[in-house]
Amino acid sequence: MALKNTPEHLSFLDYLRGIAIILVFLFHSLGGTFYSAPGFNSDSLRWNGLVRDFHAPLSFLCLLPAAFGGVGVAIFFVISGFCIHLSHARSKEKGFGTFFLRRFFRIYPPYLVALLFFTFIYSYTKLHFGLKLNNPNSVWSDLGQFGSHLFLIHNLFDEYHHGINSAFWSIGAEVQLYLLYPLLLWLTLRLGWRRTIWLTMFIEVGMRGVEGALSVYVPSLTLSRWFTSFPLIYWFSWSMGAMIADSYLKGELLPFRRFSPWLFFMLFIGSYFYKPIQPFEFMFGALMTATLIVRLLNRPATVFPSQGWMGAMCNHLRWTGLVSYSLYLIHEPLVTCVPRWAARLSHNQHLPHLLVYGLCLLSWPFIFGIAYLFYHYIELPSIAWGKRIIKERALKRMGEEAPA
Repeated sequence: MALKNTPEHLSFLDYLRGIAIILVFLFHSLGGTFYSAPGFNSDSLRWNGLVRDFHAPLSFLCLLPAAFGGVGVAIFFVISGFCIHLSHARSKEKGFGTFFLRRFFRIYPPYLVALLFFTFIYSYTKLHFGLKLNNPNSVWSDLGQFGSHLFLIHNLFDEYHHGINSAFWSIGAEVQLYLLYPLLLWLTLRLGWRRTIWLTMFIEVGMRGVEGALSVYVPSLTLSRWFTSFPLIYWFSWSMGAMIADSYLKGELLPFRRFSPWLFFMLFIGSYFYKPIQPFEFMFGALMTATLIVRLLNRPATVFPSQGWMGAMCNHLRWTGLVSYSLYLIHEPLVTCVPRWAARLSHNQHLPHLLVYGLCLLSWPFIFGIAYLFYHYIELPSIAWGKRIIKERALKRMGEEAPA
């Protein structure tokens, strides 16, 4: 089956999204297995000076490749920058009203449904707002937790960053990058894409360099989320996708074409084990994705098997990419509670880690099924709702501009 990269649809992006969400799922399954998602603070490899200490359970070392699954978020960020600029540039809209309306209905209603479910219904993440504890501090803490998530600023606060659903932090960062998009385009009009991308790189590398230097020379100092999760620290990683999209639309030579994805893959792996460059892990993953997208864009067609078990797997990967946003919204709280259910059902609080991780993986069909229903009944209707409003808005504007 040959899937062509036509101007209307770049089919390989569905597969990249599928790979990204599977990597994130494997990562969160590892977190659930070791009861320390998302940082693996208790059982993961600790730092011994500037390198990772291998005094970790053998079961964790066997599952170590899953610890690199966080790169899936970097893949999503680059694809997001690429698709958003591709869509906005093709639309030739002068303002940003329609752009933000489209983004709102694409992102926020499904996010809000998932947020309300995990805040008020799902027992493992449900907030009680002090009703059970009769504790005023708990009331304010839960109100802050919910309010920060409602307004998508939770990623900027240490106490809220991984609250309710730890995967939600990236949704906040993505929306904040959308707000920076007009500024990015303004800069490109005055500086050009090349200078603008150098500026964003200078900002991101500088911020990550500060984080890395402090982790080595002032390890007792913990930087606030206002610094480590501020959207500017992802600006270059996100803007690379937009720059590639701009060159692709103009038929220009694509940026980053001279670099190999394998180079940044090796840097990404190395950054996990070497403390001074550990903050650059996300950026190396984004560069790996950007160079891979450039290579795929330069190919006239991508051939995938269509028969047998390989064909079935490729088809599932494509569908996984299509429902990846719904999967991202719901999967983490579901998969991380699998170890609790397993321990409760077996009356054994110390099940082998490899067995527990296997059970997490076996939950994939169940979680995928829920995500598909979420995609069909919530995500798609939200997108259609947004398109209807945008169309009505455009027709109204045309009626007002028509001569009497």
